[in-house]
Amino acid sequence: MGRRPEASAAASLLLLIAACLFPAAAAADPATVGPVVITVPEGFQPAHTQRLKKSLVTAWTKSGRNGSMKTLLQINVVDFGSSRPSPRLDASMHAERYLRQFLGDIQRRRARYVSSPIAHIELAGMPAVRATWNGAIGEREVVGVVYSVIVQDRYAVIFHTQDLGSTPTSGMFEAMASIESIGLAGG
Repeated sequence: MGRRPEASAAASLLLLIAACLFPAAAAADPATVGPVVITVPEGFQPAHTQRLKKSLVTAWTKSGRNGSMKTLLQINVVDFGSSRPSPRLDASMHAERYLRQFLGDIQRRRARYVSSPIAHIELAGMPAVRATWNGAIGEREVVGVVYSVIVQDRYAVIFHTQDLGSTPTSGMFEAMASIESIGLAGG
C-alpha cells in the first residue's frame, strides 16, 4: 500500500474536525445489521442488502445537493460461525486483518490508491481499527474511510463510507459520526 505522510496527516486533521463539527448529526431510526445497531443519518436511503452464505452487506446512500454525487454508508458483516479466529490473537489484530483485506479490495478497484496508517480506536467499547484512503475511479477522485471491529468473537464488522472528491464530504462526516456511535444488538 502506498502512503503519503502529508495525505495521512491531512486526513487525520479532517477526522478531528469532523468529530467536532458533526457530533449531533440529524438521524433516522436505528437499524440492526447483524450484531450491531447503527443510527443511519437522516437523508441516507437504503441502497441494497445482500445475504451470502456467511456474510451480509447492507448499504445506504445520500444524494448530494445537485444529485450527481452519492455518499455511501456500507456495513459488511462476516460470520465466522464454527471457524472462529485463533484465540491466540486479540480482537484488535483480527479487526486489522479484515481491514487490510477490505482495503486491498478497494485498492484493486481504484487508480492512484493511497491509504493512511491504521489507527487503533474503539467502537461500542470494543477494540477497532480505522484507515482513510484516496484514489480514483476513471478520472474522478474518490475518498473513503473504513472501520473494522470484531463483535462477540464471532463477527467481523466492516464499516465503509466514501464519496467523490479528495477530502471527506459532509455526508461522510455524518456517516462517520453514526459509525463511531454504534451499539450492540440485544445490548
